Amino acid sequence: MAISRSAPMEERDQLQGARRSAVGDYLEQQQQQDGVYLIHSQVMRIKKEEEEARELLLKLQLLETRPAGGGRCPATTLRASRSLSPLRRAGGAIPVGE
Repeated sequence: MAISRSAPMEERDQLQGARRSAVGDYLEQQQQQDGVYLIHSQVMRIKKEEEEARELLLKLQLLETRPAGGGRCPATTLRASRSLSPLRRAGGAIPVGE
């Protein structure tokens, strides 16, 4: 089916998407019947690039979530950030009354 240049962009995109879907379904069905999986070299290259991009993105996201200073906090920073409230002390009894 030929796509005319005068057709609106959405219609052309839908037709192209439907055609790709039909071709993909047919190829998948043929591969399942034959047991042979043929992958075009450009498809393999694109998948490899996408995987590398995903790995890079994951590394960058991990860098963003790490605390500044390499994860090591000086003891003075830890002491200063602790609350002096008895409710914050772990394992300690909370004085009531008297």
